[in-house]
Amino acid sequence: MMITKTVMSAVAVVAIAAIGIGSAPTASAYSTVGKFGTYERLYDAGGAVVTAWTVRDLEPSSDTVPDYPLAGRLWQATATVTALRGTVTPIIPDLNARANNGQNYQVLWQAFTPTGISGATIAQGGKSSGKIYFDVTGQAPARVVYNNGIQDLLIWGR
Repeated sequence: MMITKTVMSAVAVVAIAAIGIGSAPTASAYSTVGKFGTYERLYDAGGAVVTAWTVRDLEPSSDTVPDYPLAGRLWQATATVTALRGTVTPIIPDLNARANNGQNYQVLWQAFTPTGISGATIAQGGKSSGKIYFDVTGQAPARVVYNNGIQDLLIWGR
């Protein structure tokens, strides 16, 4: 009986250690922080797909977003996404403007404008550029973040 408990304890320790090793974050899981205008890379599928994003010129906008009722003030930035390796489909809804107090404003990905960035798939070597818009209902944003719903992966600021 004592041997069984000891063996079971040893198996549990090894299993927990294996889970910890298997779930340890890789270097690409940490946030990349850069100034507005710098290219930052996302790695997916074990490095088979590499996407480069850049965001610049975060500022209040005088544009109009048709068929979208604003609750606050419209802000804009210019984003460029490049397929460095593999075919890339930009996940535009992962972009957020963030104020210094931590308040997030998700990109208005559902609002179509002729100057907006396209969410169409991009072949390796191709790129897409356009404006991204935010409905700012509180403190002015100071940065743009690319957040996968769990953590910030890319951050641009001043």
